[in-house]
Amino acid sequence: MVAPTSTLYWSISRCVNGNNVKIVVVGAGAMGGLFGARLAAAGNDVILHDTWQEHVQAIQRDGLVITELDGTDVRYRLPATTDVSPEAGSADLLLVEVKAYDTFEALQPYDGVLGEQTVVLSLQNGLGNLEQIRAALPRHPRVALGTSAHGSMVLGPGRLHHAGKGPNVIGVPPRRQDDAEVDLTPVARAFNAAGFETEIAADVRTMIWRKLMANVAINAISALTGALIGEIPQDADLLAIATAAVQEATAVMAAEGVPGEDEDYVSYAQHIMELTARNRASMLQDILRGKRTEIDAINGAVAWLAEQHGIAAPTNRMLAALVRSRERAIRASIGERG
Repeated sequence: MVAPTSTLYWSISRCVNGNNVKIVVVGAGAMGGLFGARLAAAGNDVILHDTWQEHVQAIQRDGLVITELDGTDVRYRLPATTDVSPEAGSADLLLVEVKAYDTFEALQPYDGVLGEQTVVLSLQNGLGNLEQIRAALPRHPRVALGTSAHGSMVLGPGRLHHAGKGPNVIGVPPRRQDDAEVDLTPVARAFNAAGFETEIAADVRTMIWRKLMANVAINAISALTGALIGEIPQDADLLAIATAAVQEATAVMAAEGVPGEDEDYVSYAQHIMELTARNRASMLQDILRGKRTEIDAINGAVAWLAEQHGIAAPTNRMLAALVRSRERAIRASIGERG
């Protein structure tokens, strides 16, 4: 299964383990590509769906090359498409890995295509993804949410860098009247078998807000200053801003009625900064590539919810406004050069 060359090769079609899951990954970028490749190598039937044509063509032609944590380049062979996968109707899992602002547009073509057995699982950043999924797939009865502590970067078409590892947590959000029971055991088993530590949470909302605390502390500040994640706690001014953003988000979490508001999220955010000290935040990566950021699902979402509850959130509101301003300036600059 492994070719004798400096780049390791995995072929998905010969590793079936008897418990394989049929998976469509919507969004084959940094995280979707990483998860999809590893899940395929573990013997699951995986197809990647992405609208980035160069990326998909590179995967189709050369495979998906991932620079692993130990520096080894591994080439994963698995199918990829720019169209809605014809396999979606019989899929066990639709894994959503697009940017938060692309969720509705990416999933709407799957409305009426998915079978009722398919679990739609979002492992995206920020708030509001559940609402976007349900708007795009209003009749679909099985939706789950989760978070991941893995880090990954896109190096170019068909190339990723696995930059950090940590646990995945998945769970079922509060059910609507017509929602079906969701058994996430096969999903967790598939991720664990692929090398991704994954647990099922009793209340996944707490874990989503927990990850949000790290994101509100890190992403906008890194995007605005260019700082690596580990440089934020070393700068007293930046750390003070991050602390204020987390404290505001914690107040909003409590107002939303999400369990877990008593945890020390400032210390948690600083711990994440230490673990990912040498990494560039995803929002900084987006800024450097001239792409839209997920600011509206992170600091912007905290500011919006704070307003709904009559809570002051000036730090998150300021960070969101500044990132949006920087986005506009960079897009204008790119437009002028083009």
